[in-house]
Order: sequence, then structure tokens, then C-alpha cells
Amino acid sequence: MEVVYSSIVNSNMSVKFFVAVGLPRLAAYWPRVLISAFLFEGLFRLSAFLSPIIFPIGWARMNKVDRYKWCVRKASTCHAVYMVTRSLAIILADSSLRNNPVHGSDSNAESTYAVTVGYFLWDMINTYSNIDMNGWGFMFHAIMSFSVYLLSYAPLMQYYGACFMMFEVSTLFLNMHLDLENYALKDHIMYYLNGMALVSSFFFFRIVYGTILSIKVWKDLASTAIPISMFATSIIRAANIILIGLSYYWFSIIIITAKCSATDANLIHAVKEISKEEAKAK
Repeated sequence: MEVVYSSIVNSNMSVKFFVAVGLPRLAAYWPRVLISAFLFEGLFRLSAFLSPIIFPIGWARMNKVDRYKWCVRKASTCHAVYMVTRSLAIILADSSLRNNPVHGSDSNAESTYAVTVGYFLWDMINTYSNIDMNGWGFMFHAIMSFSVYLLSYAPLMQYYGACFMMFEVSTLFLNMHLDLENYALKDHIMYYLNGMALVSSFFFFRIVYGTILSIKVWKDLASTAIPISMFATSIIRAANIILIGLSYYWFSIIIITAKCSATDANLIHAVKEISKEEAKAK
């Protein structure tokens, strides 16, 4: 298999094609991208097959849209776990990426990003195929994420790619939050603990850390000594604006939802206390 893989990625046609499109480092990893895309589709379908067996009560309670999103979140969670652990290793590694965050390249980073490019390729196709259930916000997120990680094979922004992938920490808590809702566990202590972790991680990684990273990216793009094409620069900046903008928008929704949940919880508590007082009076 290694011989076959090597012959495919090292073929003159493959190398020349990716050099021509401005992604020379992708020549060695494009099969991994396609394999990853098929793997996430497999996880999506496997979840649809196993969930009725493993979670029969919760699955029976869900409608078509809830079941679809439940399965999407299983693929999303697998991607988040893999990318957070791998990206953290890239950030902490003593490599040249930290010293050259714009143009530096690293084989470990490229191998890791092949999985995330494959994931967002699958995400784009899946989201567009079910656009009525997903909405265009998620579609733009998938397109921009796919585009900017594809550019890491130029190579561009490989260090920042790992940093921004730490956003996925909040995805883990978000997916768990929605799964607990689907399983009607809103009154469980785990729901509230996970909710606090979701708000905290989303605020720190996407809002605070994401804003700091965005400022650094724009400064580095403006001050780099090695010229970058206007096309690539525009994609990176557009992706940054859209992804950070969506993070701010989604965080506002999380806060509003959290306030509503707190209000509902207080109302329920008040009703229970009134009921107790009435019972005592009788």
C-alpha cells in the first residue's frame, strides 16, 4: 500500500498539477484528504445506523431534523477531538512554525490539516445537500474553513491553522449540550455543568483568543517580507472576517439562550415553591 500511495502522490502529473494551482505541498496529501472525507461520511452513516440501537428512547423522541443533526454532530465530535489534540501538539512543538507563522511548513501540520480539509470538504457537500436544515451560515463557515486550510499547502499560515483549530474545544461542549437536549436531560446536573463549560470555552477560545489571533494574522499579512498573492490574501482575510463574525453572532445566541434557560429555571422553581406553600396552607 505504501508503494502504491507513494507512486500516486509522486507522479509527475500529480506534482505538476498542484504546483500549477499554487498548492505544491498538497501533492503529497490529497489522497489523505479524500480518504478523510469518505471517513466522515462513514461516521455520519454509522451514527444513523447505531443510534437507534444504542439510544432507542432518545432516537424515538427525535424528529427528522434532530436525527440528521445528531448524526452530523457525531462526525463533528470525532473531528474536534482529533484536531484539538493534534493542533495542541503542533502549537507546543519546538518547530520552525512558531518562528515563521506565515510561510513556515511542517510535515506534521500538513498531515493533520489533510484530515481537516477532508472534513470541511465533506461538511460543504453535506451542508449544501441539506441546506434547508442547516442554513447558509453553516455553509459559509464550511466554505471559508475549507478554503483557508487548503491554502496551508501553499504553504501559508500553518502555525495559525493549529491555533485557530483550538476553536473546536467549544465544539465538544456544544455538541454535548445539544445531545443532552435531544435526550431530554435539561434538568440533569450534567446539562448545567456542560452549559457553563460551553459558554466559558466559547468565550475564551473563539472570542478572546480568536480576536487576538485575528489581529496577529492581519499584522503579519501586512508586514510579511515574502510577497503573497492578492487572491490568497483576500481569501485569508475574508475567511477570518466571516469566521470571527459568525463566532460573535453565535456567542450572542448562546448568551440569549442561556438567559432564557435561566429565566425558565427560575420560573419553574418559583412555581414549585408556590405549590409547596399552598400545600402547607391546606
